[in-house]
Amino acid sequence: MKKCFWKNMGQLRVYVCCGAPGSGKSTWAKSLVEGDPRIVRVCPDDNRRIIGKGSHDQTVSYPAFCMAKDQMRKALGEGKCVIFDATNMYRKARKDFVNLARVYGAKVIAEVFECSKAVLIGRNTKRGSEGGRNVPEKIIDDMLARYQRPEVPEFDEVVFVSKL
Repeated sequence: MKKCFWKNMGQLRVYVCCGAPGSGKSTWAKSLVEGDPRIVRVCPDDNRRIIGKGSHDQTVSYPAFCMAKDQMRKALGEGKCVIFDATNMYRKARKDFVNLARVYGAKVIAEVFECSKAVLIGRNTKRGSEGGRNVPEKIIDDMLARYQRPEVPEFDEVVFVSKL
């Protein structure tokens, strides 16, 4: 059953996914957006596929994130809620998107996906074997080492989808 995002129809909401590669963010986000025109999923990896050589193409990260900001502005301007699907492991990386949401008066909610390294590596390996993006283990290690757990007041609310 889908989580109810529309308890308060009068307020826009932005859900910021936070978690390492393989933590389940995109699977979760895609399932919630499917068939619901009131919610827009914004994902820099999708933008990298459009303007670069694939979701792994870090050479186009800056324009991919600029596109994501434009997509978020458009959705919020149309009165739609947004799920921002990126790793967002560090405050600095998520700050612009949190601030943008607040410009539109949206309630900003962190959806946190914490998993053990073993789970992340297992899911990453499976995704790679199925033709998806395989993130190098060193990158995952670096992200986990620098992770900054989301908390209030950075966000209006913090929800742990999974927690260590």
